Order: sequence, then C-alpha cells, then structure tokens
Amino acid sequence: MKNILILTIATLLLSGCGSSGGGDDGGNTDTPGITLDKGDTSMVIYQQYVVSKGDQIFKDSDLTRVKITHTDGDTRSTVELIEGSATLRKK
Repeated sequence: MKNILILTIATLLLSGCGSSGGGDDGGNTDTPGITLDKGDTSMVIYQQYVVSKGDQIFKDSDLTRVKITHTDGDTRSTVELIEGSATLRKK
C-alpha cells in the first residue's frame, strides 16, 4: 500500500513538470499568446508577438494600430495589434 502511494505521488509530480517544447527561440514561449515562429503570420487583435531585429510588420488596412513594448538592454520587443489588420514577417 505504501508503494502505491509513493508511485502515485511521484507520477503526479512528474506529470506537473511537462515540457513547453520550444526551448530554442524557434517555437512558442511559455507565455500564452506570445509567438516566436518564423515566417508570415496574420496578426490577431490583442495577441502579443515577440519580434527581433529584422522582423517586419505590414499593415493590411489604413486603420491599423500596433503597440510596441521594448525593455532597454533586451534584443527582443513585444508587439500587439490594437486595431485593424496586419501581417508579421519573422526573419
């Protein structure tokens, strides 16, 4: 009975330590809504995207507004589509 209890606790602990599957900046980060995928992406309103030097945003309408958040010393920024439509091209 004691062995079953230990096995159950160990299983619960290990299942709670899952992998995010993207530890090389080529996949999604652990932060919901933030993407690092390469290529063209149609931006979704209020979703955050991680961008780096060389990435481009193309507005698809004249009413497009984008919020950019940058931290000094960091090589990446976060962009968020506020209004309109846009395409993000990751390098």
